[in-house]
Amino acid sequence: MIHAGIELARRLEQASAALGYDAVQAHRGLFAQSEAVAMAAGSGVAVFLNEESPLTQVRGAGFADWRLDEVEQFFAERMAPVTITLTPFADPAIFTNLAFRGYEFGTFENTLIRAITAADIAPADLDVATAADAAEWSGAMAESFFGESTNMGCELGRTLFALPTCTNLVIRDGALLAAGAQLDIRDGLAVFQCDGTRRLYRGHGLQAKLIRSRLSLAAQAGCDLATADASPGSQSQRNYERQGFQVAYTKVTLLKPCF
Repeated sequence: MIHAGIELARRLEQASAALGYDAVQAHRGLFAQSEAVAMAAGSGVAVFLNEESPLTQVRGAGFADWRLDEVEQFFAERMAPVTITLTPFADPAIFTNLAFRGYEFGTFENTLIRAITAADIAPADLDVATAADAAEWSGAMAESFFGESTNMGCELGRTLFALPTCTNLVIRDGALLAAGAQLDIRDGLAVFQCDGTRRLYRGHGLQAKLIRSRLSLAAQAGCDLATADASPGSQSQRNYERQGFQVAYTKVTLLKPCF
């Protein structure tokens, strides 16, 4: 069993911050009118893609001093609310400061982890393929997460699809993309993200197939640890736990509206 602690949290959150920086570069490369920008926020990063994007937030922060005034000004200049995601290993003074400034609790998310060994290398699952079409993958992921292929969801999907460290996977039912997921590898850490299954295909074990396939790919790439985030008590969390993942810690999102 892996025991969670501040060093593990640093490793996982540094990967999250790095993804934020990469997402900004991917967005600017894809969209001519992009105003995406990132700013260092202590140990983390403040990311702005657009006012609606779930990636517009502070991530990976809490392990070093940061100037909250500058972070708030960064988002205020772009007319965006401030969203900050923190681990329980963040400096307690940060939580006190945020409460004093009127931040409210938003959502909670469990960070799961699992050791990876050579035993995870398995024959390729013939149902799982590498995604070749960014628009198709992005549309399916948007529908899986938001109930429909919204412009915001598709733009987010295209941005994530373009991340240079990521492999995008799909499972098809004939010509239709039924489920998809992403594997992001950074310094021996395998980040499992973007698990999405269209409503019609849920409950048929497709996410489990995508988890096992990514474990095999990560093992082949020499990774020693895998991680994923899931809503507490969700079906996604249960699917990961069935594949040997355990909860390392629970992150909290704190919000300050834009006035």
